[in-house]
This record gives sequence, C-alpha cells and structure tokens, in this order.
Amino acid sequence: MQFFTTLLLAAASFAAAAPTEGASENAAPKLEARAYSGDMTYYTAGLGACGQTNNNNDAIVALPSHFFTAANPNKDPQCNRTIRITYKGKSKTAKVVDKCAGCAGNSIDVTPSVFTALVGGLSAGRVQVTWDFV
Repeated sequence: MQFFTTLLLAAASFAAAAPTEGASENAAPKLEARAYSGDMTYYTAGLGACGQTNNNNDAIVALPSHFFTAANPNKDPQCNRTIRITYKGKSKTAKVVDKCAGCAGNSIDVTPSVFTALVGGLSAGRVQVTWDFV
C-alpha cells in the first residue's frame, strides 16, 4: 500500500510541476523592458508567419526571426503583440504578425502604410528607428 501511495504522490508532484500543454508556446517570453533600435524597411503584406493574412494598409510588423521561439510560428508568443515604433519624434503602433528572415539585429519590416505614417513616404526605403513592446 505504501508503494502505491508513494507512486500517487510522485505522479501528483510531477503533474503540478509540468507545464500544461501549449503553455510554453502561449506564454510570452520574459524580454528585457527596453527600447530596441535598428533599421525599419517595408514589405508587401500577405500571409504571415503567425498564420494571418494582411494587406498593405494594415498596421503590422515583422520582427527578426530570433524573437520567435516556438516550433510552430503560428503559436509563437510574439504573435499579436503590439510594438510602438518611433522615428524622429513620431510614433506609431503595429501588431506583430510575421517574422523577418532578412532583418539583422533588431531591425524590423513594416507595411507601406506604417512606413509612410512615420517617414512621410516610401522613397527613403530604410531608416533608423527605435521600438518597444507596449
């Protein structure tokens, strides 16, 4: 009888310590609370890594690939988070819906509507910004 009691206690202890299914994919990782800086470029929106289809008028952003940690990017904790992007005193928020494989460091890729709202047009192509999670 003592064997079964010990076994049940061990199983209960393991179940309490084990994360629930999908918990690691749904919990946002503890990122340092700070402003990131890098280049901002723009891209043509479509089906993103988070499994959503967007268009160029949507306020969306693609983060660098290293921010994504889940094996299935559709369930990544970064998906649907909001960031605030600042350029020369102007700020705009955008929703994370994609990852940018070509973005080095903390550079980001946004839709033309976000780029235009911050920069005033598309001709610059690439500008230095700061951004943070909100």
